[in-house]
Amino acid sequence: MPRVAGLNIVAVLAAALAFYAVGMVIYGFTLTQVWGEEMLKNHGLLGLGATPPTGEALMAEFEKVPGAMDPTMSYIVGFFVTLVTTIGIALVLKMAKPASIVAALGTGFLLWLCFAATGLSYNVVYSMESQVIFGIDLMHTFIAFMLATAVLFLIDGKAMSGAAKLA
Repeated sequence: MPRVAGLNIVAVLAAALAFYAVGMVIYGFTLTQVWGEEMLKNHGLLGLGATPPTGEALMAEFEKVPGAMDPTMSYIVGFFVTLVTTIGIALVLKMAKPASIVAALGTGFLLWLCFAATGLSYNVVYSMESQVIFGIDLMHTFIAFMLATAVLFLIDGKAMSGAAKLA
């Protein structure tokens, strides 16, 4: 498998796609309405007691959010952020040399807890972001970190653990 900086490119890309897909499922299919309503409330675009828009009307409202990125650009930048996060997970796994999937997931959990979860908490503590959005984002990043970690280990765990050099 091709490697760059000691990382298996196929494993990293597969993990990044898995990470990105978690966001698509959560924000695009399962919790779209709840997340969208909370986002509009957060930006003052949906008053208390107002009937929230649904479907395409909900998505159209996002264009009114001050400073919002074009949706296409959001998807591109979002994938790049996901890729960088996955590269970070892969680098830490390479340094930690987990001997099992459980050890790898423990490392992924620690990364999520110490960086993703705490980073997201600033939005609630200092920016008055909705606690519902915080909960959804926490769930998204937790599932995505765990899935990306599992994909990385399952594809390249032998090399990460150093077992490939011993064989």
